Amino acid sequence: MLNRKLRVLLIISYYHMLIYGLMPTTLKIGNCNLAIAKVSAGYMIYSVFLTVVLLLEVPCMMPGGLFSGYMRNNIVLQWALIVGLLVRIIAILSCYGLVWLQRQRLIQLYRDFLVHWRAHWQILCRVAGEESLERMQLILAGLLRRKLCINYAMLCCSILMQYRLLSSGNRLQLLMHAAAMLMVSVVRVGFFTLLLLLNHQFRAVQLSLQALCRRVRSRTQEDLRRIAAIHAEWVILARRAFSIYDVANASIFLNMFAVNVNILYHAVQFANQTIESDNWGFLIGDGLIVFNFWNSALIMNMVDSAINSCNDSAQLVKQFNDLYTLSPESEKELELFVIRLRNNRLVYRICGCVVLDKPACLGYLATVLCHVIFLMQFDLKRRYENGLTK
Repeated sequence: MLNRKLRVLLIISYYHMLIYGLMPTTLKIGNCNLAIAKVSAGYMIYSVFLTVVLLLEVPCMMPGGLFSGYMRNNIVLQWALIVGLLVRIIAILSCYGLVWLQRQRLIQLYRDFLVHWRAHWQILCRVAGEESLERMQLILAGLLRRKLCINYAMLCCSILMQYRLLSSGNRLQLLMHAAAMLMVSVVRVGFFTLLLLLNHQFRAVQLSLQALCRRVRSRTQEDLRRIAAIHAEWVILARRAFSIYDVANASIFLNMFAVNVNILYHAVQFANQTIESDNWGFLIGDGLIVFNFWNSALIMNMVDSAINSCNDSAQLVKQFNDLYTLSPESEKELELFVIRLRNNRLVYRICGCVVLDKPACLGYLATVLCHVIFLMQFDLKRRYENGLTK
């Protein structure tokens, strides 16, 4: 059912979530099948224990980094640390709260994913062709592999930068920071994987429509009806997934925003030599900026790709209008499919407010830059006042 490379990467993503206790249940992974396993009391206790540990770590990170080291004379950096810790607490509570408060809904969502995947796969293979589906899976495997590599490159740069900034007595705080950053990055990888699976199914529907359009003589009314039903079912599943993960994803995007502002503002401090550093520090900092924004862009792009792969099916259906060999029954089925596509466009709104698409991604980057500029104004004002007092 799955290409070996994509299967291995999906298993890696699954174990990321499992190790951090972010799964509502465990999965039975065999050579050729996947099933929901029974929730064990040991895993539930393990997840609660991780939640408590992560929450206890957050206050311990504040004193040493706030009152000593490179932040002690910069109130903007101090407030940035406080806001970052508060946002991290919100992310931890929302993500683990989702796992346990919505556990039954999540388990049912996983079951429906598996049921629909197995029920539809044979039809998609017959209509679209196994070779086309495998090529599409290799493309998605490349995207997931890139996401994992960039995610860990960003984490390595972040940990190295924290190591250089913290004093020698704060190595325990470095471990706490690393554990919290890993947790947030694991949630991002999990969300990316969910979007990739949705993208997989919607692209499979597109490949099936393209194959039906090419095979004019062998096209049947039943094929159109089945492809339309598959598309409609996955739209419902996508909306359910977005609804369940809405609050958790909002907290993750809020955390991404705070981190990006904090990183850019630190970059400004390094550039004007407010924070002393050497060539290695500048190199690690540049890598952190590049990988962090690249990581954010990958998530935004995958959101946009998953939604467009669903909504762009309407453009493929228009190709059938240029053909004159359709039976009256197929034309009727085609009209019903077009009506469903028009009335069931997939849109993802964070907390019902912000639509996530490419314009939203550009607006996100512009907002980050604007906040950094605002913070730089505080720096200029503080330096001007210090200059007058001297």
